[in-house]
Amino acid sequence: MPPEQWRCSAVHAAVLGLPPKLESVAQVLKLSEQKMSAGWALIKYFSVPCKPTKANGGRTRNLPEHNPEKWDMFKKYCIKDVEVETAVRKKLERFPMLENEQKLWELDQRINDRGARIDLDLVKSAITCNKQYSIRLMDEAVKLTGLDNPNSVAQLKRWLLEAEGLRVESLNKKVIPELLEQTENKTVIRVLKLRQQMSKTSIKKYEAMQRSVCPDNKVRGLLQFYGANRTGRWAGRLIQIQNLPRNKLKDLKLARQLLKEGRFDTLELLFDS
Repeated sequence: MPPEQWRCSAVHAAVLGLPPKLESVAQVLKLSEQKMSAGWALIKYFSVPCKPTKANGGRTRNLPEHNPEKWDMFKKYCIKDVEVETAVRKKLERFPMLENEQKLWELDQRINDRGARIDLDLVKSAITCNKQYSIRLMDEAVKLTGLDNPNSVAQLKRWLLEAEGLRVESLNKKVIPELLEQTENKTVIRVLKLRQQMSKTSIKKYEAMQRSVCPDNKVRGLLQFYGANRTGRWAGRLIQIQNLPRNKLKDLKLARQLLKEGRFDTLELLFDS
């Protein structure tokens, strides 16, 4: 259905400075109708794939016949949700949402429904490349430190104290540059740089893309309208496209080509980071 035919009570609540979550807004408005607390457990049981086990016969989905009692409760939960939504809607009607905000929300829905196309081959290659690179970094760190897990903050802090007398409270990305200035020990410097590389989170974007992509290679629902309650600005969802780092590669096309072809050694040779 076209978004013009809808009125979203969650957005209406957010525009009025109220929490957009149904449970929270119902509590704030002190409605006689309240959301059922058992809802999340029921959603997880019926709407999320389950782990196949001997006890459940190896199934990956829970159907109504697997637990009729829970299914009856689930139906009551859905009915109660509609009743609470109706009560919220009636309460908010006294403070109509501006037409301009409604039109912006309609635009938001069209943007989210259209989605963003993902190069899935590139995504898969990036994840594979990262796995190979991470294994190599870990192997080198183990060789240099002798630790079981150099990626463990506790183990690495202890090693730094023993190897260089560096007593550190944290190993976050702001602290490591300071530590690099405090030592001339080449082994310690290399280990700290390996720590920097192993701590990078950029690959999480690719993993989020792989999890979120639809059969037509598009990701939808990337933006949350009125996600920031006070300012009304959009918020990112799933991949968080709003905080993607700015690209600084001059030969981006070549880098993408090498990555898709799986030429990881050449990629590292030409592009240091």
